Amino acid sequence: MIDQNSRDATAPETELTRADGSTVRHIVPPILPHPDSYTPARRHRVTDSDRPDILAAKAYGQATAWWLLANANTVAHPDQITDTPGAARIIPIPDGGGND
Repeated sequence: MIDQNSRDATAPETELTRADGSTVRHIVPPILPHPDSYTPARRHRVTDSDRPDILAAKAYGQATAWWLLANANTVAHPDQITDTPGAARIIPIPDGGGND
């Protein structure tokens, strides 16, 4: 449940259909900043074993900071950060952009 004071309290909901046909409901962030507005700390090549929460924990010390990765890589759902092995992902500097 999203708290009424959350930045996402009024965000619309949508569904992601996974490759196996299952669906996951999630909110769509109100604004996804352009990836060029972020300052990359580094780039990461997705592997089969990657998970968004683990990448966030390694980068920021908080598994719940996956949304920083999602915003910088213009995806709405956390699974989309790591769903394509071999894809290059931006690991942004916290507060290093996207605030325009």
